[in-house]
Amino acid sequence: MSFTAKDTKVYREDEKAGHKNLGVKDREKLVQLEPKPKPKLVFEFNSYHAVSLRILSILKHHHNTPDYIRRDVSTLKRLPKHVSVILTLEDGGRAGDALEKLANEASEVAAWCASAGIPRLSIYERTGILKRYMPQTHRALAHKLKAWFGKRQAPRLSVSSRGASTIHSANREYLSNDQTPLDVVLISEEDGREAMVDLTKVLVQMVQKEKITAADITTDVLDNELSEAVMQEPDLLLSFEPYVDLQGYPPWPIRLTEIYCAPDNEGVGYQVFLRGLRKYTEATFKLGK
Repeated sequence: MSFTAKDTKVYREDEKAGHKNLGVKDREKLVQLEPKPKPKLVFEFNSYHAVSLRILSILKHHHNTPDYIRRDVSTLKRLPKHVSVILTLEDGGRAGDALEKLANEASEVAAWCASAGIPRLSIYERTGILKRYMPQTHRALAHKLKAWFGKRQAPRLSVSSRGASTIHSANREYLSNDQTPLDVVLISEEDGREAMVDLTKVLVQMVQKEKITAADITTDVLDNELSEAVMQEPDLLLSFEPYVDLQGYPPWPIRLTEIYCAPDNEGVGYQVFLRGLRKYTEATFKLGK
């Protein structure tokens, strides 16, 4: 039997009075009304994973040092050449620092990829705000890489998006080094729907002008054209939500992509990134005929 509204009111009045309104037996009676919580196995199981992930994040923190990440990935048999991540604009951008936080998350992931020697990173954010602020996004990423590697040792960086000119890091800022260049592609929800609509219009016009026939439009043609217009298919897609939430991610480039998320994860974290790389290493890819 649990507290009623009347019991709660009586208890609060007694507390305000310095516990002078109720006698000892009356207070004991109220306490006995509160049921003992029953253990919830699912909750405890999920909590264990969340705590475990948090402990690993503390014990294996990269300390903003590329060498730590290189050590973490050195035992992996293979690494993806193209990693894609899904990031979320907090509160739909209503919070004053939402864009700054988003740019910082994108910069962190870029630093992890550069440290691991992964040459391509695509960043999906549904609204496209990173694309609209592409120069600022490039500056944030470049600043993070310099902070991690040093101004003269940071890898060369390029940032691109559909319909916009690619932004390259100025060559004079870098000495010749062995760091793998990092290509970052910014994508959003419109790169799925609108890209396919635009391609369809172009192909229809070409058929009408008899430059190609309808039989020439194959799956391979569509795949090649979309890859050229937006991006090539990623090897690994990471969601930092506790479940796979594609949030409108373009479906055509992830037919053979390994997708990873960590249950009970909260926020963009290095351990999810590292676990995703390990998952990719263990994955077996079987192509159909």
